Amino acid sequence: MSQLCLSIDLERCTGCKSCEAACKQVNGLGPDEYRNKVMWLGDPSLPELDFLTVTCQQCERPACLRACPVVPKALSKDPDTGVVSVDESLCTGCGECVLACPYGAMGYDPVDNHAVKCDLCAPRRAHGEMPACASVCPTRAITFGEREELLELAHEADKPVRDNDHFLQGPATLYLDRHKKSEETTPKDPLADKHPPAVQVTAPSNPSPTSKWVQIPYRKLDDQQPDNIKPGGCHICFNGCTLKFGMKDGEVVQILGNDEDPVFQGRICPKSQMTLQLYRNPSRLTHPLKRRGPPGNETFERVSWDEALDDIAERLKKIRERDGSESLAIHMGTRTGVLNIMGYVPMFTQMWGTPNFLTTEPFCDAGKVMALELTLGSTCQPNIYTPEDIGSAALHVYFGDNQAETRPVNFGMVNDWRLRRGAGMIVIDPRLTATASKADHWLAIRPGTDMALALGLIHEIFRHDWHDLAFCRQWVQGWETWRDFIRRQDYSIEWVSDITGLDIERIRDLARNIAHADGCMIFASRGINQHSNGVQANRTLMFLAAITGNWGRRGGGFFNVASEPDWGRIPVPDEHKASIDRPALGNSPRQWLDAMLEDKPYAVRGLITGNNPAAQWPNRHKVQEAFQSLDLLVHIDLFFNETSALADYVLPAATGVEKGGISRLAEDRRVVWNERLMDPPGEARSDHWFWVELGKRLGFQSVLQDRYKDPAVFWDEVFRQATPTLRGVTMQRLTSTPYRWIRIPVADENTPEPDTLYLEGTTAFGSEPGKRFPTPSGQLEFWNATIEAKFRSLGLSSLPYFYTEAEAASGHPHVASDGRPAELSPFFHAPTLTEHVTLQASPKHEQVEWDTQLVTGRPTASHFHSWTHYFWQAQEMWPDLYCQIHPDKAASKDIREGEPLIIESPGGRLEARAWVTSGIHPDVIFIPIGWDTRQPFAPWGSVNELTDGRLDPISHQSNLKLHRCRVRATADT
Repeated sequence: MSQLCLSIDLERCTGCKSCEAACKQVNGLGPDEYRNKVMWLGDPSLPELDFLTVTCQQCERPACLRACPVVPKALSKDPDTGVVSVDESLCTGCGECVLACPYGAMGYDPVDNHAVKCDLCAPRRAHGEMPACASVCPTRAITFGEREELLELAHEADKPVRDNDHFLQGPATLYLDRHKKSEETTPKDPLADKHPPAVQVTAPSNPSPTSKWVQIPYRKLDDQQPDNIKPGGCHICFNGCTLKFGMKDGEVVQILGNDEDPVFQGRICPKSQMTLQLYRNPSRLTHPLKRRGPPGNETFERVSWDEALDDIAERLKKIRERDGSESLAIHMGTRTGVLNIMGYVPMFTQMWGTPNFLTTEPFCDAGKVMALELTLGSTCQPNIYTPEDIGSAALHVYFGDNQAETRPVNFGMVNDWRLRRGAGMIVIDPRLTATASKADHWLAIRPGTDMALALGLIHEIFRHDWHDLAFCRQWVQGWETWRDFIRRQDYSIEWVSDITGLDIERIRDLARNIAHADGCMIFASRGINQHSNGVQANRTLMFLAAITGNWGRRGGGFFNVASEPDWGRIPVPDEHKASIDRPALGNSPRQWLDAMLEDKPYAVRGLITGNNPAAQWPNRHKVQEAFQSLDLLVHIDLFFNETSALADYVLPAATGVEKGGISRLAEDRRVVWNERLMDPPGEARSDHWFWVELGKRLGFQSVLQDRYKDPAVFWDEVFRQATPTLRGVTMQRLTSTPYRWIRIPVADENTPEPDTLYLEGTTAFGSEPGKRFPTPSGQLEFWNATIEAKFRSLGLSSLPYFYTEAEAASGHPHVASDGRPAELSPFFHAPTLTEHVTLQASPKHEQVEWDTQLVTGRPTASHFHSWTHYFWQAQEMWPDLYCQIHPDKAASKDIREGEPLIIESPGGRLEARAWVTSGIHPDVIFIPIGWDTRQPFAPWGSVNELTDGRLDPISHQSNLKLHRCRVRATADT
C-alpha cells in the first residue's frame, strides 16, 4: 500500500484559513460543516502563537470506521492509498464516528444528516489534481504526497515530526515543527489531547448564517461544475493574486488560484476564494435608491437610473451656481478600481472644476508616497517577489507590517525562501502578530516610536563605521549631513531604549545584523505610515536601508506597500477644462469636515463617495454630523452600510469580473487584468458607467465618451497613454499571458518586463543616461537645499528630528499648529492648502484617566475592511469585533477572556470582545477596522468611534495607530 497523506508544517502555517475556504468550496460544504479546520493556539500567559490544521489523520486503525454501526459500514479504507472515506448514501447520521475520532477531525452535515470527513479530495485526485487545501495554501505549509517520501523530505530539512499517535491509531498525517531548537522555545504539542488547549477564537455572538446566504456552488456540486475556465485576478488587496474563474451558464461557480502563474503557482488566500460569495450575494444593492425626507430619514424608494442621474446633475449645478465648482468633493477608494480613481474621476474633476478629489491614500500610505517621491523620485519600488531578489536576502526585518495576514501569499513566499536558505527574520510591532509568530525575534515596541528606533540603529551603525561608505559617497545625497545631525542629537541606543521600551542589547544586535547581512530587506507598512510622523519615519527607514547599501540590489531594499506607477494625469482638452479658482482644502478628507460644517475656509456642499466613510473615516461622530449637513450626498457601493443610511442617493455598483479592468495594483509592480465575465446583479452598474453617464448630463460626453464604458477600450486608448511606465502594457500584451499580468515599467509593447530596478550600472526608467535613480541628481536624495526649503516653509526641517503623536508617552515632541493661516503646500502636485506647524514637547505627567494606548489595523486574514463582513464564510471564520489586551491589564480591570469590554476615548465609546493575550505590549490594546452596525451577521460599532486622525503636516496622512483610551469590564457600567 502506498499511503497518501498531508504534511502540515507548523513553522509555515500562519492560520490564514485558505485551506478551510478551499475545502468548503470544492466539496460544497455549508455553515458548520468542516473537513478541516484551522485552530489558533496559544497559552495566554506566554507570548506565543501557533496554528494547527485539524483534519483527518487517515489512520492505520481508524476509530471512526470501527465505531460505525451501519451494515454495510458507511466508512471504508482504501487498500491502495490508505485514505478513509464516508459513503454519504449509507450514513445514517448517528454520529458515532464523530464521537469516536480522538483527533476531533470528523465533521457533520446538519442539513442532510450525515458524517463529513476529509478524503484528500478524491474527485480532484481522480482528475490528477492535488487536494484543494494543498493547492491553494499561501504559505506552502500543506504538502500532499506519499507518506514515506514526505517523511524523507522532512528529515532532509531537519524538521522534527511531532508524535501525535497518543491514541494508537497509526495516524498518517505529518505535523512538522520548527527546526530543532532548545526545549524552552519549542511549542507544546497541541495534538496531545483531543481538545487543544487555550484556543484563542471567541465564539460567534450571532447564530450561524442561514441557508439563504449560502451561494453557489455550496450544496450544488453535481450541477454547478464549471464548463469554462477564465484567468483573472483578485480585486481585494495589494497581493494581486492571479485566479482561475470557473464559469457555468454565465455565472462564476468556482474561484481557485492560477497554477500557470510563474510567481504564485496557484497560491491564494481565503479572501480571493470567498469573493465567490460576492457576485450573487443577497445583500447586494441592485437598484438605485432615493431618500425621501430629511437627512437621517432612512426611507428610500427605488428609482430609475435616468431619474437618479438627472436629479443628481441638476442638484450639482445648483451647488456650483451658489457655492462654486470647488464645493463638490469626491472620495473614491480602491474598491472602485484603479481605472476609476486614476482615470474616469480625474477626467470628470477637470471638466467639472474641483480640486477636492481624494482616494483612500490619506488613510493608507500617503506618508510613504511622499517619502518615496522626495527620496527616490519615483513610487516604483525596486524589489520583486522572486527567489533571486527578495528571496535571496539574508535578513528580513518588518517594521509595523503584518504581512502574514495582510498579504498572505507574499509572506508565504518570503517565509518559505528564508527557511530554505536559513535567513533571519525580525519583527518590530507592539503585537505578536501572525508575522511575528514566525520570526526569530519579536520586538514589542511602544506605538509611535519606530522612527526613534531607526534613528538609534543609524547612530549605532555610524558609531562603529558599519555603513557602506562607497555606496554612501556615490549614491546617497546628504548622508554626511544626516550623519552629523544624528550624532549631534545623540540618538544613542540608550536614548532609544528609554523611548521604545526595547532592551539595549536587542537594539544593538539589530543594528549589527542589518549592517552585516548580505542583503537586508526592510519591510514597512501601515504601522509606519499611519502616524503624524509618517513621512519622516519612512525617510528614516529609507536612510537606514541606503547607508547599509540595501537599495538598488537584489536581496536588499526598503519596501512599503504598494509599488505604484508614476502617474501621469489623464489629459483633457483645454477647451473642456473648467477653471479652478480655489486650492484643494488639503490632502485628507478629514480636512473637508470643517468645510462641510462651517464653510471654512470655503464651503463643501456636495459629496460623491464610494466605500463606507461614515464608519471608516476617523472621528466618526464628526464625519456623520458633517455628512448630514450636506446638500447632496451620493453613495456608490456594493452593500447598504452606514454611509448609505445618510445618503440622498444610494447607487448599486458592479465589481471585479462584473465590470472588468484593474481593481488593484500588485505590490511588486505587476498590473493584473480582469475581463468582464458576467453581468452584475439587477441594475448594478460599473463606476466607469456612472461617470460617463453623469458626464453626459453635464455636457462632458465629447471627452468622457460612451465607448469608454468598456474598460479595455479606455485602457488602451486613454489610460495607459497618460503614464509612461504603463505605455507598453497593451491589452494585447496583457491578455496574451495565461496569468494576465505584466510587470512595469515597460515603455512599449516590445520592451521586456523589468527585473529588480536601479541596479548598479543601469539607468532609471525615463532618466538621462547614467542616472541610476530617477531623482534630479541621480542619487537617493535625503538632504539638499531644495528639500530643506520645502520643509522650512511648513515650520519643519528635512533633517530627522524625532517627534511622535501628542498621545504618546509624556515628554516626547509632537507637531502642533502655530496658528498662522493655511497656505499652499510645496509638497503636492496641485495647489493644496496646509497648516504651518511647530514642534512642541508634551508635558511630562502621567496619563491617569487615559492610561491605555489604542492601536488599530487590519483584522485576521479572513477579513479585508468591510467587504468580507458580507461573506457568510468570513463571518463564520471570524464574526466578532475583538480587543486584544494584555493579561496584566485585563486582570487589573477584571476583564475576562471572550467577554465584552468597554473602550472609551475622548472622542467616544465602543464595545468589543476581549481577547486576552500576552502577545501585546502591556500598555496597548488593539482593535481592528472594518466592522459597523449595518452588517448582516455580527454587527458591531466601528473603532473610529474612538479615533481622531491627527494629520502628518507634510503628507496629510492620518494617525490611526496611536490614541489614548481606557478600558473597563461591562459589569462596571
